[in-house]
Amino acid sequence: MNQDHRLTVDEGDIYRRLTEMVERGQSGVLATVIRTRKSTPRHEGSKMIILPDGSVVGSVGGGAAEARVIEEAREVFLDGRPRCLPLDLTGDVGVCGGHMEIFLEPVTRADPFIVIGAGHVGRALVEVGRTLPFRFTLIDDRPGLIADLEGLSGVRLLEASAADLATSLEVPTRGALLIASRNHELDGDYLGAVLEAERAAGREFVFLGALASRTKAAMLRKRFAGENWRRERIARMQYPVGLDIGAETPAEIALSVLAEALAVIREVPQLEDEDGLPLGVRLHRRRQ
Repeated sequence: MNQDHRLTVDEGDIYRRLTEMVERGQSGVLATVIRTRKSTPRHEGSKMIILPDGSVVGSVGGGAAEARVIEEAREVFLDGRPRCLPLDLTGDVGVCGGHMEIFLEPVTRADPFIVIGAGHVGRALVEVGRTLPFRFTLIDDRPGLIADLEGLSGVRLLEASAADLATSLEVPTRGALLIASRNHELDGDYLGAVLEAERAAGREFVFLGALASRTKAAMLRKRFAGENWRRERIARMQYPVGLDIGAETPAEIALSVLAEALAVIREVPQLEDEDGLPLGVRLHRRRQ
């Protein structure tokens, strides 16, 4: 009787938390026990929420089995794709002798979008993009600059230098990153960190762009021209970034970047001109 009461309370907490997360646009992974055989620690329908920092609400059994679920949830955070996880409780992840199957799904279906630089355009991109299927991380190295955005739904804030990102940046299998810091030298530092993170992860951001004029873009390409792999990666960037909509204000620039990011992530075919540039961005890039 006591155990049944405990499970009821846990599940009530989970549904309340899910409601809050959806209303606020917060990311997380929902793990549900969808099938059991023989002796298992939780029944079918038991649920647990895994949050981005690894903390949980509820339980699907505890111990090594639950640790395995949390580990798999990290992959769901990275690629946004649901999956089933079979757990054999007769082996390394349990001693109950049974079998569980766990379904993991993202709480909010959104692709990660990392924005480096909390200037006018970076902030506008987050504000305009919050209604789109993205979950944002806004990064800046200046202490206290982004404190006023604390609590903004659907946005994670991170104070980090380029050196910090080189060792801590996680590269999703499906996601976007925009570099829009306050000067071209810092842009280059951050770009170098991103390239190192991609290389360490063995995968790339689907959309990687940077705000730049033609002159600024040429300077950064020259900076990274010494190694073939860096030069080739930069050649695949959206750089300068954004579709040509005649953008002038930060909000308009943000709109042009978000539109291009969606097109790239969704693999929308683009018509190209004689130079191999998408027609939608041709004029924009030539006049910079």
